[in-house]
Amino acid sequence: MSSSWADRVQSFGRVSFALAALLSSAPAAHGQAQTVEQVPQAPEAPSTETTTGVQDTEQPAESSTQAQIATPVPSNTRSEPTREPADVVNMSADRVELPPLPAGFLEKRIGSVSWAYHDSDANIARELQGALGAAWRSVVGELGRDVSSEMTIRIARGPEDMQRLAPEGSPPPAYAVGVAYPSLGLIILSVVSPESWLPPDLKTVLTHELSHIALHRAVAGRPLPLWFVEGLATQQAGEQRVTRVRTLWEAAVAGEILPLDVVARHFPDRPQQVNLAYAQSADFVRHLLQTSDDRSRLPRLLESVANGVPFERAVLTAYRIDLDYLEREWRQGLAERFRVLPLVLTGTALWGGIALLAIVAFARRRRQHHEKVARWAQEEAEAEQALATLARAPSVPAESMSSAEPRVLHVYAIPAHVREAGVPTIEHEGQRHTLH
Repeated sequence: MSSSWADRVQSFGRVSFALAALLSSAPAAHGQAQTVEQVPQAPEAPSTETTTGVQDTEQPAESSTQAQIATPVPSNTRSEPTREPADVVNMSADRVELPPLPAGFLEKRIGSVSWAYHDSDANIARELQGALGAAWRSVVGELGRDVSSEMTIRIARGPEDMQRLAPEGSPPPAYAVGVAYPSLGLIILSVVSPESWLPPDLKTVLTHELSHIALHRAVAGRPLPLWFVEGLATQQAGEQRVTRVRTLWEAAVAGEILPLDVVARHFPDRPQQVNLAYAQSADFVRHLLQTSDDRSRLPRLLESVANGVPFERAVLTAYRIDLDYLEREWRQGLAERFRVLPLVLTGTALWGGIALLAIVAFARRRRQHHEKVARWAQEEAEAEQALATLARAPSVPAESMSSAEPRVLHVYAIPAHVREAGVPTIEHEGQRHTLH
């Protein structure tokens, strides 16, 4: 198969699953809160005139001492915390010290955010600094809670740097490209994926981790189900919608959807089930948020949890719906949505469809080719006929014409594609003719 056909096959596959995503789920209702007072000041880069008591500094790491993390939100977790997903690490916020930055790293304070990154990643850091304000406003605006924007963001060059930049004794998992320490207000990002060594979409990863920080502060550190924590972050970051739909699609047809109470406590260890846990968490949160057009319900839910109300009771109070009933409704909706595009499109039928499209495209191109050749033959025949007519045209000797006789001009119609540039023509009865 040629490279062009391979590209078309890949494009067809992407279009198929994009269509599945559009048919299977509507976009979640993201947006700003209705009251401006609920949205805190975003951590954007201030100008020197607007900096309040904080001067932007950029200095080599060698001159810095051990960094200390401020604890703007006290941690209030259960005595026996549940097992957290990969990119969230909960730990005590009591006077945690970060290890010193490795050689070649810079520190920069912009507004309420402390940045640390290697000098070679300065351009990446600037891009993230430019995107931070809008991402933070979007995340916090949907939560509708007034939370602190104080945080520290460290950008690693790879997995080894992530280990060195993390708090001692609480390293991120080896395969993570981003990790949040909500109780510390700390985010660590990697400029390459540890599994592929390719650059990830760091703006999307940053938004995901910002959601963890903001949500933790919005509920004052109270415990939340993991499906809600990860589902909300995935929804807010808009991550891999098509991939999530495919994962849900396969699990729904195979009857392998995980019970909600399982992913509320912990995520599975196997990679396929981890992907499913993330996918169904995001989809269930989407379903929860879309039960009402009233955007004030999510802020009311978070406020109740922050005040000590158990999560299930807070959902019932804010959304007037029981979680068990909501889960049954969501499962029924999965079956209905995925009947629109059968799963077989991912297997034999998909390639059969691709082959059929290839045959149709080939036949269409051959038909167009034959039509073009026939048109050229017709034009050539018309040109030859016109030239033959010119060759048979009678000529009148100049000496046989008296001065009293008017000179006769012989006019012949020549097809437009035969005429040469610069030959004089006249128009008679709607046609152009050359003069001889």
